[in-house]
Amino acid sequence: MSFRSEKHGKYILRPAVYSDNDDIREIFESGSFAGGLNVQFLRGPEPLASFAADGDHAYIIAAEDTEKGKVIAIGGAVVQTLFLDGTPAECAYLTGLKVHHDYRGKLAFIPRAYGIIGKTVSGCAATYTTILDGNQGVIRMLEKRRKNMPEYRCIGHYTTFCLGRGKSVIPVETDNLTGFDRIVAQYFSGKALAPCSTEYKGFGSKRFYCLRDSSGDIEACCFIGDQSASKYYRMCSYGGIYRAVSHLPTALFGYPAFPASGEIIKNGIITFLYVRDNDHKLCSAFLRSAAYASGFPMLLWGGEENDPLCCAVGKMRTVRYGSRLYEVLWDGAADTLINGVVGMEAALL
Repeated sequence: MSFRSEKHGKYILRPAVYSDNDDIREIFESGSFAGGLNVQFLRGPEPLASFAADGDHAYIIAAEDTEKGKVIAIGGAVVQTLFLDGTPAECAYLTGLKVHHDYRGKLAFIPRAYGIIGKTVSGCAATYTTILDGNQGVIRMLEKRRKNMPEYRCIGHYTTFCLGRGKSVIPVETDNLTGFDRIVAQYFSGKALAPCSTEYKGFGSKRFYCLRDSSGDIEACCFIGDQSASKYYRMCSYGGIYRAVSHLPTALFGYPAFPASGEIIKNGIITFLYVRDNDHKLCSAFLRSAAYASGFPMLLWGGEENDPLCCAVGKMRTVRYGSRLYEVLWDGAADTLINGVVGMEAALL
């Protein structure tokens, strides 16, 4: 990262380095998602490697408390090669500012950190990020225009769906990618922020599942991967109606089984989901069968509200959580660059 360390009182802003991993892991473990499903999102013992796995480059800024010799906040961007207006382009995903629980509301140098990140990703065609619906305080703070801060322009809503194990409804083929390159060129290239490559490590150790017609052409397909080497979730606790539902045998009714409090969630991640003509019934039959074949007790897939497959998956029995999707505009830029149906993958968020 091309900037020098900066002193702000007892804090230093500097590029994160490998030796910061333990402190960064502690930052992640000090927080959790808000709401009825209280979940921790964790990036394992080497968070910096986890960030790097999600793109071509990761630029992570660390804020160090010099009196304690400890990193207490991190933020940055992951640069990815994504489709934008039908062509590959370097885009930056803002990872969001993560602050250790003990320091929340106490840091005054956040605008300067954003300034550094903005310069770092200035060569990217577009910058985007997501914020969970439940983080209303963060949403209010970032949507309000402030001096020396970029504009967070909401361009849509993104839903992450949690699917159960499923059952074999139709036979699915495994690990035969014949014809998938045509699907990428004809289908995924038309979606803004869809990855140009299937080979980012952040997709996890994955297998390809597909259904073919009598001519051998792909009717439906996806990858299902295990991301646990770089990121995973821990169920902390349940609130509201989920407290009661979590004790029910939900898997018997086609919903995901609820893990016990404190348990690491074993899930697969669905990427590059394609269903011919966005057929709802075909989508359901294919995903249920692929989920069963994968062996994962729970699968995750995310879709933007204008994606027809979001509606198709939404008709299945799922647990879901929502996020706001933002284009981040720097230095007073006025034009929205991310247009049309968005195809970003939950695996890389």
